[in-house]
Amino acid sequence: MVASISFTRNRIRILGLALVFVVSIYIIMFRVIDQRLERLNKRILKEVSLEKSELVQKEFDDFDRIFHLMGLAADEGQQEFMNKLIEQDSVKQFLVAYTYWKPESGNYLKRLTWYVDSLNIDSAIISNELSVDRSSTRFIKSNKGMYIHAYVTTSAGILQLTLDLHKLNAYFWGRNFGRHAYFEVYDADGICLIYPDVKRIGQKRVTTWKRYPLKDSTMVSDYIHMEVLMEEFKFQGIWSNSKLFVNVLLIMTEEEVRDIGNTTFLLGAIGIATMLVFMFLIDLQNRKAKQLMLRNLEYQKEDALLRFENLKRKVDPHFLFNALGSLQQLIGKDPIQAKAFVVKMAKVYRKFLSRDETGLTTIKEEIVLAEEYFFLQKIRFADTLNPLEINISTESMALYIPRFSLQILIENAIKHNELNKEKPLSISIIETHGQLVVRNTVLLKNPDVDSAGYGTQVIAHVYDFYHVQGFEIQYTEAYFIVYLPFIHIDSQ
Repeated sequence: MVASISFTRNRIRILGLALVFVVSIYIIMFRVIDQRLERLNKRILKEVSLEKSELVQKEFDDFDRIFHLMGLAADEGQQEFMNKLIEQDSVKQFLVAYTYWKPESGNYLKRLTWYVDSLNIDSAIISNELSVDRSSTRFIKSNKGMYIHAYVTTSAGILQLTLDLHKLNAYFWGRNFGRHAYFEVYDADGICLIYPDVKRIGQKRVTTWKRYPLKDSTMVSDYIHMEVLMEEFKFQGIWSNSKLFVNVLLIMTEEEVRDIGNTTFLLGAIGIATMLVFMFLIDLQNRKAKQLMLRNLEYQKEDALLRFENLKRKVDPHFLFNALGSLQQLIGKDPIQAKAFVVKMAKVYRKFLSRDETGLTTIKEEIVLAEEYFFLQKIRFADTLNPLEINISTESMALYIPRFSLQILIENAIKHNELNKEKPLSISIIETHGQLVVRNTVLLKNPDVDSAGYGTQVIAHVYDFYHVQGFEIQYTEAYFIVYLPFIHIDSQ
């Protein structure tokens, strides 16, 4: 009987120790789960915030490129071209006026002006003299509306642009920037420029602007009256002195995190074994989800890189400047050839301005663009370029390759090689074994610089995105060779 009592006591002690051990282990697990939920929640919020800021910055980069291209045209007195750029771009939705100022005798004088509605001009946006402080945007408020002046410094003057803030806000909130987040933009003085509630536009955010929390601030939103994570991001370009704040709605509140923990604690009473299995499955699922998320983000990054390169080519000022220079010389020498040059230049530039979501185009379209682009370069460089050699079957013309790939390779060949009449540059585009072979002779300007150029990286990203193998670059003493495999879009 004594032995039985002793055995029972020992069993109670063992069970008690086991219970304490299980509870202790689970309390530790509970705290680990709670911390991991908080970290995961915050990491997701920061990723959403960063993605949102990149989308907004991309929009403002687009505006910057259009405005800088307008500035180049203003230097040349090409007001008709400036107005055409406005009509063909989204800035027409909120750009209401511009003034081009040119320095003369120590003062800036007006040279070009434009108003979207010349019969109903708000007198507040009419400038009789150029603002001294042009380092940031300038806020303007009148009885008719609110505006900002943005300034683009060109090689020969200053282009002043007037943007209607209500129309600018309507443009942004009419676009899809995703859910669970919104953004705010303020100028250097803390005046609200962009906000979901139009009543806030033109007001100051806080009086102690410089003390405002900049990163990882969790607060109750004035707009949606719920907890959000706020982060500040720096603008680039002519908006660099403005402040961008991204507000992301908390995916899980503290109360929700505690509820999850309590429920998990009750389930833990089933036993440590069940908890370990449960934690193992959760961890495995999280890893798979993270890998999938990273893979998707990588594809999105590659796609954004391609879109950025296409956008960059839409407003390439160097191409336009060189083409206009060649045209100016050609008009006096050969008017007929000059007319053909204008037609080719218009087709090439129209192609650059066209939109595309896939990053692909048919070989036929690429060949046409390559021939037109080469024609423009041939006019400029004359006998230093041999005629473009093309040998492609009719059946292959309907297949696909990366957009602008042939034009990029022709541009790289001309850019990185010495051009002279004794050894003119030769470029050929030939079909062989289900791919295009683009080859050019080599006489490098600078052997230390990679002649492949940034453009070939963009082409490689497209092939990676569509999982097509075979893109290759080869260097020899005499030739630079690029292999472009066909992309069968139906199978994609």
